[in-house]
Amino acid sequence: MGLFSVRRTASACVISAAAVAALAAPGAASAATQCSGSNIIAAGSTLQKLAQVSVWDPGFHTSANATACNGSQGSKGEPTISYESIGSGAGLEDWGFNSHAFEAGRVAVVATDEPVNLAQKAEIEKNETTKVANSVQSIPVLQASVAIIVNLPSGCTASNGIKKNPWPGRLVIENETLQKIWVGSITKWSEIKEEGDKLTGATCNPETPITRVVRLDGSGTTHVFKKYLTLINGTGTFEVEKLNGETVTSETWNEISEGAENTSWPAADHVVRSTKTGGGALVSKVAETPGSIGYANLADARANGGFSAAGSGPETAKFWAPIQNNGLTVVAGKAKFADPSTDGDTEPLAKANCESTSYTNGKGQKFPPKLTADAWNSVTTSTKEKKYAICGLTYDMVLSKYSAYPGTSEGEATTAENFLTYVLETGLGGGQVAIGENHDYEPLPTKLLKEARAGAALAKF
Repeated sequence: MGLFSVRRTASACVISAAAVAALAAPGAASAATQCSGSNIIAAGSTLQKLAQVSVWDPGFHTSANATACNGSQGSKGEPTISYESIGSGAGLEDWGFNSHAFEAGRVAVVATDEPVNLAQKAEIEKNETTKVANSVQSIPVLQASVAIIVNLPSGCTASNGIKKNPWPGRLVIENETLQKIWVGSITKWSEIKEEGDKLTGATCNPETPITRVVRLDGSGTTHVFKKYLTLINGTGTFEVEKLNGETVTSETWNEISEGAENTSWPAADHVVRSTKTGGGALVSKVAETPGSIGYANLADARANGGFSAAGSGPETAKFWAPIQNNGLTVVAGKAKFADPSTDGDTEPLAKANCESTSYTNGKGQKFPPKLTADAWNSVTTSTKEKKYAICGLTYDMVLSKYSAYPGTSEGEATTAENFLTYVLETGLGGGQVAIGENHDYEPLPTKLLKEARAGAALAKF
């Protein structure tokens, strides 16, 4: 995804009184008859893949919830949603980034974990055939945790010195250490030693270099992870290597967290890129590479099957690591840690451990932005959380006036609005309830639902 010059100053989006009134109760009907829309395609985020394909898409077609379309609600139509899990960057390209063709008439909803900044938003809105202020809406739909996945060097098993240890057989990683691993100042497994961390084994070599595995494609999961590293080291600069091999002398984690720089990493990392796009490909690459570390959303990490086997034995070579959640304290014995999953590293699906996450703009200011038409790219967590700290929101992008864009139709606008209304529903059988039923995600914070629903209700032709 590229950064582009802002073509015009975006004016404030005004939500009409009628739109707000329509949201007084979940599932309120839109202007077009509910379920009268056409079949649509949603495309983008691999983090959302399991939520879309396994939970929301089938639920929208089968749930008895009043907001669904199972053949008995509204017009009694049954429009379908097909999901293309191509990555956040590629999803945004469907709406015109990086000189790609604008295809909102084919892809009605773009799913992304990297919400657009003002320049990117303007790049989409330049495709309008009539001027419509702030037509691009970034709708938060769920929370997810980004797991730090580990495959120890051959012959090694891990242990830590935490008393009453809930994580036997795993390394625990403090925030400062996490950032140093990814900036390239910690290079060997023997250098990860806080809280009694150590590697042992008859054939284990703790001096083995750490192999850092990253996404091949532009990725919202990468965005969430780099935003967290920005919280740990917001001012430090380093030489950066781009995807094409070029280097930039001095950039920060924040500068390489979005846009065209999303695939760039500190040159000292000597990163290894997965050979295919998507979070699942990164997880597979770590699983097949002894001595490696990577990052992936919890759903992808658990779906691989190689990182959630607790107990003793060779399985402990692969795990996701508990990460510090009490700030940047490095005094021995004072750090606290949390697991990305609510049930630890067991096999059954659970929830992302993101309940009560305190989201900010990275500078201590509370979130959210006032409107879904605003730029949400600065939203992140904090290093001090009640639960797991590396959590993030993921978004579905819609247009407040599809007819202002070439190739779009009233049918796709209607289904996009209907689908997002269902996804944000908290009543029995609604999308937020369904996603909270042990699918390795976490529903939205309650305080976000009103704003998200207001944004979804703006999706009109």
